[in-house]
Order: sequence, then structure tokens, then C-alpha cells
Amino acid sequence: MQRGFNYSQDGPGNRLVYHLQGCNLECPWCSNPEGIPRDGCMMQTGEALPQTVCPQNGIKKGRIDPDVCSLCKDYSCIEHSCGQLKWSCCLMDESEILEELDRSRMMFFDGGGLTLTGGEATLQFEEIKSLLAAARRSKIHTALETNATHPRLPELFPVVDWLIMDFKHYDDAVHEDTLGISGAIVKENIRKAAKQSCEMLVRIPLVNGFNASKEDAQAFAEFLRDCNITEVELLKYHEYGREKWRQCGRRYTVKDGFVSDIQYQDILQTFGSYKITCVST
Repeated sequence: MQRGFNYSQDGPGNRLVYHLQGCNLECPWCSNPEGIPRDGCMMQTGEALPQTVCPQNGIKKGRIDPDVCSLCKDYSCIEHSCGQLKWSCCLMDESEILEELDRSRMMFFDGGGLTLTGGEATLQFEEIKSLLAAARRSKIHTALETNATHPRLPELFPVVDWLIMDFKHYDDAVHEDTLGISGAIVKENIRKAAKQSCEMLVRIPLVNGFNASKEDAQAFAEFLRDCNITEVELLKYHEYGREKWRQCGRRYTVKDGFVSDIQYQDILQTFGSYKITCVST
């Protein structure tokens, strides 16, 4: 788990945001690849390291070997790396988080509060259900950012004030081929949330060659219209996370993912023709 404050992008107002470790998708454009492994991962923030830093011979040509790191339970290398190595997460229990939330109340202005994101927060389903309920009982506004793949997601609707769901692709097969899981459950959860009249925001990350054509926009818009969803957030592809892939010892594979201004305007016009407003946070 990592945490920090953020304003408006992770729900309304000023919020305390917890990034929970582990994700069940493998999005090649992920901005937080350190959050994908369920047990965490080693990150190398500096340049070449001497082999002597790792007693398990996990340094190859000055870089960490993620396969060796994943088997290690020692991590003594962090102490000897002069700040060039760090683990991607730390452990916190519910009581610690609730105490931190209580101390942070004065900063929850403009409707702020708690946001759980990832990785994919719903992988720790029972834990976040309990935490969200406890925060609500303490009169703290709750938000959840999710890839919407958990079959029990609707159970969280009563304890989430603001639900943010990623909608990466409308075609179930393409979703599975690229990300590892069928998109059918995502669409089902979006439908259920819309029927529950949840305070919600659907986000579409636009990636050239994956889901950013005019035809893609039409298919997205038709689905959202059928759900009576009239607002969507479009996130244009960026490479802010590319360096972190290298820090995690992983290869960044996306090529030509940027969405041109012309493409983007076509997409906006397409959603507009379906009377769907595109918002920005």
C-alpha cells in the first residue's frame, strides 16, 4: 500500500488516496506497474548497482533481476543500495488507516475524504468492504477507483459514495486478449451501478490502436447510452509510467499509443452525437 493526498482526480475535493497492492489485469500502458504484483516488487530508482548489493546474485549488468527479487524474503539489499532500491508497498491494518483518516479530517475540504485505488483495490475485497463501511460510519466521504472486474463489486455500492470505474474496451474478446480477463463482467457491473443510481464516473483510457478509433467511440457510446449513462471521462494515453516499468525491471511494450488531436476531436464529436458529455477531473 502507498498513500498520498490528491485533489479531485480521485473523487471530489481534497482526498487521502491509498494505492492498494496487486492487480488482476496486465494493462501494458499502466502508469503504476509497481502496483501489479500482488506481493509487491523491488524498484531500482538509480542507475547501475554493484553486484555486491544483492547477496542472492540478483543484479544483472547493474540492474535488478525481478525473477530473483520475487523469490527473495531478505531485502537486505535495500539497506546497502544508498537509496537506489525500495519496496513498492508497506503493510497497514484497518485501525492504522482509520486513525490516519481521523487525523486528516481538517484537510477533507470541498467534499473530500478517502479514496481506495490500486493496483486493483477489490483484490482485497473483505478488507476494503470493512474499511469503507467503517469510514462511512465515521462520516468520512468514500470513493473507490476500480477496473470493475470483481463479480461482487455491487456489494460495495452501499458503502461507496463515489464510484469510479474503468471501461477499457467494449469488446469482451479484445479486452481478454489484451488485458487477460473478459470485459463481460465489467459491462455487467457498469449496468448494475447505473441501475442503482450510484454516484459514479465511467473512465475510458484512450490508447491508439486499441480503443481510440471513431468506430470504437461509437461502440462505447452505444453501450453507455443503453445504460442511461450521460457522462464519461476520457483519459488520453500518456507515458508517465514508462520509467517506472524500467525501475521494476520490466519492459514497456506500448508503441504508438498516443491519440492525436484530430482523433480526440472525432471521439468527442461522436460521444456528443449520442448526447454523452465528456468531462475532465
